[in-house]
Amino acid sequence: SLEFLSTNNKLLRAKLIILTKGEKNTMDAATRTTNTVLNKLMRRDGNSADACTLWGMLHIRIIQCNNLRNLDRLGIRAFGKNPDKSDPYVTAYLEDYRLLKTRHIDDDLDPKFDEDFYCPVGHSTKGITFRVSDKDLLLDQSLGKYFLPVKELVQFVDEKDIEADSSLVAGDLKRVGLHKVVYLEANDSSLKKDLKRVIKLDKKKAHGTLEFFVEFIPVRMLAKTMEVPGTYFTQTKGNSVKLYMNADDDESSPEVKFGDGNVWKPPRLWRDIYDAVCNAKHFVYMVGWSIDTDQYLLRGDELKQAQDSGEYNPQIGPLLKQKAEEGVRVNLMQWDDYSSGIMFPGMMKTYDEKTRRYFRNSPVNAAFMNMIGGETNTLLEGQSKKMAFTHHQKFIIVDSPKMNGQGRELLAFIGGIDLTEGRWDNQKHPLFRTLQSDHKGDTYGKCFRTSKENGPRQPWHDIHSAVRGPETVHLIQAFEERWRKQADDTQLFDFKGTGFLDEVELENSGGWCAQLSRSIDSRVNEFDRSKVQSFKPINIDSYDWSAVKDHTAKSSRKYDTVRDKIVQYGRCLDQKKGRLVDTSIHNTNIHHIRRAKHSIYIESQYFMGSSFMWSKDSDVKCSNMIASELTLKICEKIAAREPFTVYILLPMWMEGIPAAAATQGLLHWQRVTIEAMHQKVKKALDDRMANSSDYGLKVSDYLNFYCLGTRETEQGSEATGNPETEDEKVLSKTRRHQIYIHSKMMIVDDEVVLIGTANINQRSLDGCRDSEIMMTSWQPDHVATKDSIPTGDIHAFRIHIWAAITNQMDDAFCNPSSPECVKAFNQIAEQNWQKYIGEETVEMDSHLLPSPFEFDGEKLRARKGLKDGCFSDTKASVLGKQSLIFPEIFLT
Repeated sequence: SLEFLSTNNKLLRAKLIILTKGEKNTMDAATRTTNTVLNKLMRRDGNSADACTLWGMLHIRIIQCNNLRNLDRLGIRAFGKNPDKSDPYVTAYLEDYRLLKTRHIDDDLDPKFDEDFYCPVGHSTKGITFRVSDKDLLLDQSLGKYFLPVKELVQFVDEKDIEADSSLVAGDLKRVGLHKVVYLEANDSSLKKDLKRVIKLDKKKAHGTLEFFVEFIPVRMLAKTMEVPGTYFTQTKGNSVKLYMNADDDESSPEVKFGDGNVWKPPRLWRDIYDAVCNAKHFVYMVGWSIDTDQYLLRGDELKQAQDSGEYNPQIGPLLKQKAEEGVRVNLMQWDDYSSGIMFPGMMKTYDEKTRRYFRNSPVNAAFMNMIGGETNTLLEGQSKKMAFTHHQKFIIVDSPKMNGQGRELLAFIGGIDLTEGRWDNQKHPLFRTLQSDHKGDTYGKCFRTSKENGPRQPWHDIHSAVRGPETVHLIQAFEERWRKQADDTQLFDFKGTGFLDEVELENSGGWCAQLSRSIDSRVNEFDRSKVQSFKPINIDSYDWSAVKDHTAKSSRKYDTVRDKIVQYGRCLDQKKGRLVDTSIHNTNIHHIRRAKHSIYIESQYFMGSSFMWSKDSDVKCSNMIASELTLKICEKIAAREPFTVYILLPMWMEGIPAAAATQGLLHWQRVTIEAMHQKVKKALDDRMANSSDYGLKVSDYLNFYCLGTRETEQGSEATGNPETEDEKVLSKTRRHQIYIHSKMMIVDDEVVLIGTANINQRSLDGCRDSEIMMTSWQPDHVATKDSIPTGDIHAFRIHIWAAITNQMDDAFCNPSSPECVKAFNQIAEQNWQKYIGEETVEMDSHLLPSPFEFDGEKLRARKGLKDGCFSDTKASVLGKQSLIFPEIFLT
C-alpha cells in the first residue's frame, strides 16, 4: 500500500510500503484510506496474508555451504585421491522469478562461493527460496533448499524511532539485513533417495548448511541521482549531444518553439554520418546488426551532387573502401548470422555474407561475430545461442574536426538505425511514390508478400543520437572490448599520441552529461581487468547486528536502519554461473522509471516482460522488470492523486507476415504483458474510487499504447508492375500500411533521454542473450521539479516527434502529464484510426493511431472496427496466439 507524508494538511509525496496482515497501523485516516486502495494490488494472492510486494533492491551474498550430501556417488563415501563428489551451485527465487545463480564448484561438499548480487525487485512474493543443486551432465539434482519468509525483511518505522528522530514518519520501511547460517531442507524425492543417511543423522542437519547475507533496501532509500550507481560506465560531463528522428528529417513537420524563444532545428542522421566518414583522417569504427554495402547514405539531389563531384561515394561499401585506401583505419564489426551461407541470405537477411565477400582482400578490417556459448554451456546450448541470439549493437565512432575548427576530436553515433535496406525514411513515410526514386533499390517490406516493383514499401520510424566529448571514450572502450574478444586486436587503431582519449581535452561547451550502458556478457566481451580486479565485497561485519533466535538456523543475526545510507556496490557487473554480465541497460531503465515525477514516453519495437505478474505462464523466462516498474510507478501516482502519464509507441505488429506462427507468438507474449499492466492499474483506480469521492477514472488517464499508420492515394505512384500476390492486390486498393516502429527510446520527465539498441523484451535486457548498447543523456541545466518539467533540448525533441507523427503543434503537448494533453493526443489518434480503417482511400499526413487492441475493463480485445479481430487487410489476430513451434525463449 502507499503511505503518505502530510504537511500543513497537504499530501506531499507517496512512498510504497508493505503492510502484512496483523501489522499495527498507526497512521492517520487519510493514509489508512490510501493503504486500503492498494492492498489488493500489492498481493499476488488476495487470500494470502503472508505475501506482499518488495519494491526496491535485494543485495544478496551467497557465502558458503557446508556438509552437503554427495549425490555423485549415490550417497556412498568415495575413496581415493580424487573422489567424485557433488558439484554444487546456488540459486535464489521469488516464486518463479530467479534472482541469482552462482558458479558451480566441482567436487566440493564444503564450497565457498562469496558471490554478491544486486537485484532490483518489484514483486509480490511470500519470500525467497534458496536452492542448492548438484550440477550433472544430464539432469541437475537438488541438494537442499531454504525458504526465507518475506516478513523477515519487512520492518517499519515505529513510535520509538520517531521519539529518537521526529523527522521520521510512522509506516516508512526500514532497510533490513539478515546474516544466517541455515539448515537445508530436502525435497521429498531427495529424502527418499537418501533415506538411509537421514535415519542415521539428525534430520535437521542431514542436508548441510547454507550461509548467506541478504538485505532489502526500499525504493525510497535508493539513489535518485541522474547518474545510475553501481554500473560499469560512470557518467561523463562536458558532452555535446544531437537527437535524431529517422534516417532523414526533411523539416516538413510543424515548427517547434521551446525555452526562451528557441526553435528546434532537426538534424539529419545519414547526411551527418556521410559527412563524418568523409571527414575522418585517422580511423572509422562501425558496428552493426546489419550493414548493407549497397545502400546510399544520400538520396535525391544530394546523391546526384555527390556523384557528380567525384569525391566520396555515398554508397556505404565504396565509401568505406575509399577511406581505408587513404590510410584511414576502418574496422567494421557485424553480427554473423549463423543461418546464412553462400546460397542462403539467412533467416534475418542481414547481408553478412555479402558484406564479408565485398570487403575480402580489401584494406577494410571486417570482422563478423556470432554469439557463442561458454564453458558453462552444453554443446547444444552453445549452438542454440549462435542460432537464436544476435549482436544487436549499432554505433559508429570517427575522428572529426572540432566544432570550433581547431584540432580534432571524437564523434560517435548510437541508436536504433542500422545502415541497411529499408531504414532511410522521413516523416512523410511514402508507400508507392518513391519506388523508382528515393527508394529505388531500397524497397523493403517484410509485413506483406509484395515486390519491389509493385510495393508498397514498409515505412520506417526510428530514433538515433550523436555525441562529442568524453562519452566517446567509453564508446571506444565498448568497441575494443568486443573486438579483442572475437577479432584480431592488432588491427585496432593505436590511439597513443593522438590525445583522442584525453577526457579533459575532449570536453566541450555542449553542457550535456551522458552515461553508457550495455547488455553483454564475458563470453563475447573482454571486460577491463583492472575494474574486475577492483571488485571487493562490502564488509558486512561493520553493520550494527543483533542476534536473532531462529530454529531453522544454526546462527542468525539482523540489522535495520531508518537512515538513507548510500548503497555501496562492491562490483559494477552482475554475474551468472560465475560469468561476468553487464545488465546496466535494464538497471538504467529501472532507475529512471523510479525517478519519474510527471511522465514517461517510450518507443520500442517490442514490449514484453515481467512474467511474474502475468495471470498465467508466470514461469516463462521473460522476467525483465520494465512493465512492472511502470505499473508500480503509475499505481503510486494514482494513490497520491498526482497527474502522471505513460505514452508507449509500438509497431502495429512485429515485423513479419502477421499470420505467421512467430509473429502471432510475439503478439501473444506482448498482449499478456500489456493486459497485466492494465489489470493492475484498473484495480488501483477501482480501489481509489471506492475509498474516496473520485469517480470516472480510466486506465487511459494514466497509460496509453499507440502505433503509426499511413495511407496515400494513387496520385504520384511509382509502382510499375501489375499486382500479382494476394497482398499486392489488396494493398493496391486499400493503399495503407503500418509505419514500422523500430525505435528504442525512453524520455522521462523531458529531462533525460535513453536511446540505444535495446528493445523492451528479455532478449535485449537479459545480458546473456542479445548484445545491446544504450546512451543516457541529460542537460544538468534542465531538470524536472515536483511541479514542472524542463524546457531544454529533450523537451523540444519529444514535441518534435509528436508534431511529426500528428502533423500538428498542439500547445497541450508541452505538458504531457496534463489531462488536456492525454485528451488531445487520444483524440488525434482516434480521428486517424477512422481514416485508417475506413473504406475510402485518403491521404494521411497525420500518422498517430491508437493501438489495435483496447481494454474492456477485464482483458484486452481487438479494437472496434477490426473485422473478426484481425489487422486490416489480413486474417491475422490482433491478440496473437501462443506458438507451439517456437519456444518462448526465442520470442521473448
